[in-house]
Amino acid sequence: MDQQAELPDRVDVLVVGGGQAGLGTGYRLREAGVEFVIVDDRARTGDVWRTRWRSLVLFTPRRFAALPGLPLPRSTSYYPTREQLADYLEQYAAEHALPVVHGTRVTAVTREGDDFVAESSRGTVRARAVVIATGPFQYPRIPRVGAGLDTSVAQLHSSAYDCADDLPHGSIAVVGGGNSAAQLAVELADSEPARRVTMVAPQQPWFIPERIFGLTVYWPLRLLGILNSPAESRISRYIHSRGDGILGTEAKRAVRAGRLALRTSRVVDARARSLVLAVLWATGFRTHYPFVQVEGALTEHGAPLHEGGVSPVAGLYWIGLPWQRRLDSSILHGIAADSADLLEPLLTHLGQVPSAASDSMEP
Repeated sequence: MDQQAELPDRVDVLVVGGGQAGLGTGYRLREAGVEFVIVDDRARTGDVWRTRWRSLVLFTPRRFAALPGLPLPRSTSYYPTREQLADYLEQYAAEHALPVVHGTRVTAVTREGDDFVAESSRGTVRARAVVIATGPFQYPRIPRVGAGLDTSVAQLHSSAYDCADDLPHGSIAVVGGGNSAAQLAVELADSEPARRVTMVAPQQPWFIPERIFGLTVYWPLRLLGILNSPAESRISRYIHSRGDGILGTEAKRAVRAGRLALRTSRVVDARARSLVLAVLWATGFRTHYPFVQVEGALTEHGAPLHEGGVSPVAGLYWIGLPWQRRLDSSILHGIAADSADLLEPLLTHLGQVPSAASDSMEP
């Protein structure tokens, strides 16, 4: 297990969030010789994955799920399970001696002169720079129409789902059109023959084959420069406009076999019991950073203001956001490049000269 660090009173860089984005940033800061600390509200590194649903597997292969400086063990499944990835993150923090303070929830980040002041459940930290690495997946988003359902209709967000036994027998609607919705819909459809499961997607799902000419689809995407293409490039804008692609065709095969029903419609209303007997909301999360209380850091809707992770507020940075710099910014593979890119402006803010050793983007 990684060692619990002490919370300092002052530090050069405070990294808020000890998931993959925060750890990858910590690796870059360690390489550059910067004094920093990572604070995380979980009890143990990797718990952000251990609390996901039991059967979860990544839709990215092992080779593309590593952070800079350490590949996943060869014993890891081709598509890592939640437990394997959680253990890898814990090993990563330990191998690189990253100072992670667990069980520490940051309640407010404010600006005081040239410093940032972070109030937390363990005390106050002053920092010259802050990197917000909590990601966009902290606050479950359940459409307001869910309030119109009868109280007898079971409702559950995917973040609270563990296994099929969490939902009653009978008809189930899985609302959402991404990878999580597809995985959960198939699991529920296969859980018992009598279950009638319908996946309600806002548009026709875009199923992406896992392999092309025997290779994982990620290899040609990488070799063609698509996987790490800039967010503003034509190909990235096209893919963004298509919505989330679903890697693999298991859900598609389940629909064709009649095990899973598919409806392409937005849920715009729900009354009494007219939707289904149970609803699993795989509708993602809402962008919400109530603890960031720095003027000019957020849009009027509470989303991060940034350009490639660099805030207009000097000394404030973001990492782990979808489309932050590249197409792959939202998956583990993109953290290597995004953390390397973020290091230069961060070091410049601290008055340090970036070293060539910090420029490697390979995991």
